[in-house]
Amino acid sequence: MTITIGLVYVALLALGVVYALLASLAGWLGDLHGAGDIHVDPSGHLDAGDAHPVTGTVIATFITGFGGGGTIAHYLLDWPTGPGLIAAAGSGTALAAAAFFVLELIFSHTQSGSEFRAGEAEGRIAEVITPIPADGLGEIAYVIKGQRQRSSARTSDGAAVPKGRLVVIERLVGPTAYVRLQEE
Repeated sequence: MTITIGLVYVALLALGVVYALLASLAGWLGDLHGAGDIHVDPSGHLDAGDAHPVTGTVIATFITGFGGGGTIAHYLLDWPTGPGLIAAAGSGTALAAAAFFVLELIFSHTQSGSEFRAGEAEGRIAEVITPIPADGLGEIAYVIKGQRQRSSARTSDGAAVPKGRLVVIERLVGPTAYVRLQEE
């Protein structure tokens, strides 16, 4: 039997589809039988929190796109080998890039949390919920990343601030916010 470029395209297309079906089945069976703490993430989501473009899902998508684009170019468009390979590589690259960006979008939203850096609180308006005595500690509340946060607070100039007043967070030092009265 002679292996032609058309058969290679069809084989790669079938390989990509079979991989997708097996990956889906494995995920479904893992959910059904309770895989416990075992988690194999073929999406490329690394511990650092960033997706990587060279993952099983992206490579399988490239192979499927390469096979599909090549099959279309060879059998439907009747293109010669050179342009067919270019079409196959282009469709594989386009689909793999799309898969990567969709996964990156999904994981960037699902991995975001309510944690924030101290610098993100600086300049925010907060309400004094426990009076701040002169040269003492009180408590403020503010919203950051859609979550209400509470923090101990003292004024930068040592002045007293009554409950209910609005203040501006100048900086956070550990759990304590240094604030100033909001200018009216």
